Amino acid sequence: MAIKFQMPSESMESLLESSVMPSADVQKGETIHGKIVAFQSDEHSEYVIVAMGTKSEGKISLREFDERPSIGEEVEAMVKFIDKDSGLAILSKRALEQRRGWEMVKEAFDHTVPISGTVKRQMKNGYVVDAEGLHLFLPHTLVGSLADYRGKTKKADIIGKTLSFKIVELNQRKKTGVVSRKDFLDEQNNQRWGELAEKVKIGDEIEGIVKKHIRSGVFLEVSGVQGFLHKSNISWDRKNDNFKEKLPLEGAILVRVLEIDPENHKLSLGLKQLTEDPWDNVEERFQIGQTVSGNISFVARYGAFVDMGDGMEGLLHISEMSWTRKINHAHEIVKVGQDIDTKILGINKEEKRISLGLKQLFANPWDEIKENHSVGKVMTSTVRDVTNFGVFVSISEDVDGLIRKDDLTWDEPAPDPRKLFSPGQEIEFKITEINLEEKKIGCSRRHLLPNPYKELKKKYPRGAIIQGEVSGVVEFGIFVKFDGRYEGLVHTSAMEKEQSANLKSTFHKGMNVKVVVKSIDPDNRKISLSMRDVNYAMEKMEMSQYIGKSDDRPLTDNPFKNIKSVVFPGS
Repeated sequence: MAIKFQMPSESMESLLESSVMPSADVQKGETIHGKIVAFQSDEHSEYVIVAMGTKSEGKISLREFDERPSIGEEVEAMVKFIDKDSGLAILSKRALEQRRGWEMVKEAFDHTVPISGTVKRQMKNGYVVDAEGLHLFLPHTLVGSLADYRGKTKKADIIGKTLSFKIVELNQRKKTGVVSRKDFLDEQNNQRWGELAEKVKIGDEIEGIVKKHIRSGVFLEVSGVQGFLHKSNISWDRKNDNFKEKLPLEGAILVRVLEIDPENHKLSLGLKQLTEDPWDNVEERFQIGQTVSGNISFVARYGAFVDMGDGMEGLLHISEMSWTRKINHAHEIVKVGQDIDTKILGINKEEKRISLGLKQLFANPWDEIKENHSVGKVMTSTVRDVTNFGVFVSISEDVDGLIRKDDLTWDEPAPDPRKLFSPGQEIEFKITEINLEEKKIGCSRRHLLPNPYKELKKKYPRGAIIQGEVSGVVEFGIFVKFDGRYEGLVHTSAMEKEQSANLKSTFHKGMNVKVVVKSIDPDNRKISLSMRDVNYAMEKMEMSQYIGKSDDRPLTDNPFKNIKSVVFPGS
């Protein structure tokens, strides 16, 4: 084995003479003091030669030094063993550091005091921390140092940082252990909370430093602990979305303590509480019925908030915006930033609510309707709008009435209003309903036209036999069309049992049938027919005709008066 020496400029003899420890006195595990006298290398490693006494030498691997040492540098190490072949003592600087470090770490553990360590590298489940020459383990779950102000833990970036830790576990045999940054911080935090609770009370004014903005408020650092200032406690204004601009990061502000809970580390703070609550004298400033000026600060579907100044806001609900218009969203009437006059409808000091009205600044057009219009009145007015379900007509400047398509003509089925009328057209109609509570006016045009069902009732009295055709088959009967335009219902209860047992197989659309008239309701355009009484009616008719031929006496009695009548639902 080739051995290379690097000799110092100082003589070996003088260096050896500086040591007073003979090799015979060197024992395993002993601590030695010496000077580096040379460098030595072989095929496996590189060493430094340490002079320990007049005739004693040892060697230490260069890998145990953080930086390459110099010749003549003093070193302290522990004797691991004596190499019998070379007579050199095998020394370890790191072993001595670890032994001393273990003693210090164990003493810190026994006395539950924190230690300082440097985070060297990351492992799968945590980090390696160098503390007093020992390699200790810091699990990810015990890092705790980078939890943000919302309590969410971020990925730690602590490699190379020297931090304080609490020792939570030691392994005597392996000379290692587990440390926790989180436990250390928790203890520090608990201590600060305890100190805060002793000197700060609810209602006190204290200074805080703005540390974090979130959507719902601001986190402040107060005497080393974390406090929260909710945005609802920043200003008496309902909306405080610009609080980030008012409270910049690292800015110092004076706040009031609203709640303090040291056990749960909860500190609630208030800024607006440093000023007078405008609701305390609201009844002195505002009265019900008063007209106030303001500015639209917020618009929602259900209404708009009106800024009335000095932190006071009122709600203008959509139901209080117009007497006549149906409003689906408040932005149809108002917009943010708009100046507006409203009337105060209600003040609730306890719930801090002010109700406002806009329509109350104008006359109620329904009062005029109540005075000047009544059911049965015939009017000629303008078509305001036409839809598929009816025609809107002008009753007054602000109020419309509706003629449903069924009330446009006597025709059935009802015609499409859009094919008959157009906006701006003059039309005559009758008012058939005035509902002041629901603010609705029903109108009819067909009530001004001759009712063809009255003539039909004269033409086909009760008991008359009609020839028609099936126009529809439903679960409860069949519809029969006759005279080209009229349609009546034969209910299953007005059929023979074999006919009603299976309607769809017995009847089909276009099928010719004979029916008997049960009733005709001209006002509601309802015609009730019967098939069960057809044979009986035919017999009566034939008998009547026979009697009339055999006796010239006029018929005074109705031959169908004894025909059984069937009452239908809705007839």
